[in-house]
Amino acid sequence: MAALHSEGYEVHALDLLGQGRSAKPNDGTIEYSINLWANMVDDYAANNNLGTNGVVLMGNSLGSLVALAAATGDFAQQIDQNKYLSGNGGEDTRVKGICLFNCAIGLNSRNVLKNPSLSPLQKTVFGWIFDALNALIFDNDLLLRYALNNIVTKELLRDALKSLYLHSPHRVDDELVDSFYYPAKNGGEGAVEAIRQIYTNDAGLTPMEIHEKYHMLLDNMPLHLIWGDEDAVTPITGDVGTFYCDRVANNRGGRGLTTIDVVKGGHMPFDDNPIVTSQKMLSWLEKKVK
Repeated sequence: MAALHSEGYEVHALDLLGQGRSAKPNDGTIEYSINLWANMVDDYAANNNLGTNGVVLMGNSLGSLVALAAATGDFAQQIDQNKYLSGNGGEDTRVKGICLFNCAIGLNSRNVLKNPSLSPLQKTVFGWIFDALNALIFDNDLLLRYALNNIVTKELLRDALKSLYLHSPHRVDDELVDSFYYPAKNGGEGAVEAIRQIYTNDAGLTPMEIHEKYHMLLDNMPLHLIWGDEDAVTPITGDVGTFYCDRVANNRGGRGLTTIDVVKGGHMPFDDNPIVTSQKMLSWLEKKVK
């Protein structure tokens, strides 16, 4: 954000519903999904009169999928031609670029089952494993609540975050730890419900499926990937990273508008290696978007 501000960009950073400092409803009315958050991003842009000259959407990991869904209008079952960001199916989009950091495969890991290289037997076995984990852990309200209240400590979070900040583990300071610790601890039953749903709800479309579904829009829009080379959560060698590397190397869109930078860092390169990552981001904005 500081790097963007220094170059004169207006920046809006959102805590998605159920995460960070945003509300965590627990009244049974919310079903968390990529499309729910994308719809909220769209509404936020409209309500704050953003996009007169076009907006650039950026997201990290799961947030990358939210950015793709918001840009394409995939959150709407039937595209509203007056939608602020997505226009009429993307033909009149107000999004002029997307920057994805370490893009995830879905709301949760279940989308790995869509890998075409898996055999039917492998898909069945992995499906059983996911079902068992959900039943034993993530759908177990008592266990989740106990873990959040009694097992998750600042020390545990610090160690977990250092595994994501492989380039600069010293950047995992008290402020960063607290930004994860207190929203989870103070979120009560809503925090437990958010965690449960994120791990068990439908994973949504993969980035590959979004590109196939909205290829005309995304083939004609500047799209940049920035990836930490040491990311173990969404590795560059995984399904999504391989898809985008192939897309760039073989110019799958046909116009060279999809680009990628691999930088030293883990799952959050913009904070793990901020100087290099910011340079790459700003260079893309200047060359491809402005």
